[in-house]
Amino acid sequence: MLLYALVPTLPRLDSNSNPDVEDYLERTPSVRSEKLQDLVDSIREEFSDLRESLKYGMPTFERNGRWVAFSNHKSHLSIYFCEESFVRAFRAKYPKSENGKNCVLIKDKEKFPSSYLKTLLKKTLQ
Repeated sequence: MLLYALVPTLPRLDSNSNPDVEDYLERTPSVRSEKLQDLVDSIREEFSDLRESLKYGMPTFERNGRWVAFSNHKSHLSIYFCEESFVRAFRAKYPKSENGKNCVLIKDKEKFPSSYLKTLLKKTLQ
C-alpha cells in the first residue's frame, strides 16, 4: 500500500484483480466498456474466489473449474461460456441473437440484456 502513496498515478486494484485484465478493460472502446465493466463488477462482487487472467487475449474468470471470458470486437462484445447450455439458454430468451457454439455476440446497436447476462454469468460460475 505504501507504493500507492508514493506513486499516486497507479490504479488501485482489488486484491483478486489481474493488472492485465484491468488494462484490457481500460482499452475497451467506450461503446462497450461500461457494459463490460458492469458485467465484470457483478461477478467480482458475487465471487471472492475468482481467478482472473488473460487467455487467448481475453479476460477470463475461473472458479471451481468453470469459466467465462469476454472479447471486444469492432462492433460487438462476445461472451464465452464454459458450457454450451448457457448459450442455448440465452438463445431461447433472445432467438434473434447471434452466437457461436460457446459464445453469445452482443452487437453495439442491440439492446444490452445486462440483467439476464449477469444471471447467466453467475450460474456459470457457481
